[in-house]
Amino acid sequence: MQLNLKARAGRRLACCVALATSAILLPAGALAATAAPGTPAHPAAAALGSSGSAAATRPQRRQLAVTTLTSFKVVLTATRLPGTTPGPMATVTAAGYRNASHGWKLIARKQIGEWFWYSVGVCSFTVTQSKPSATGSPSMVQWDSITVRLSVDPSIGCAPPITRHWR
Repeated sequence: MQLNLKARAGRRLACCVALATSAILLPAGALAATAAPGTPAHPAAAALGSSGSAAATRPQRRQLAVTTLTSFKVVLTATRLPGTTPGPMATVTAAGYRNASHGWKLIARKQIGEWFWYSVGVCSFTVTQSKPSATGSPSMVQWDSITVRLSVDPSIGCAPPITRHWR
């Protein structure tokens, strides 16, 4: 009788493992199937037999913040780094844009640093748009800038502020 219980327990364990695996893979397939054109697909979608399209090989991205002022716009993005480490990492970048006659033109992308993919978030985000100097002095350098504080981990809290400038 005891052997029968162990056999049942083994079948139940195998059943639960199969259910857990499908619970992980099915949402990945659903995300890949519903992804808009030009957006990165979930990396686990390849396990479901997705085509070898370029979208399946692009890194995952997550937009953390966007702020638009009169003539300056900043988009803060986390990009997941490849690797199978227990805690995947992400590179956080800030793209600065200038308002041009035909829309927003990219000035430059500034790297903010590397953070844990799952816990990176914005604690505070300040954008400052430079104003032309009243004197018009060429010696005065005018900058558009951001100051951002990102979360390190829920138990640790927020990192010190990081500032980046665009000319």
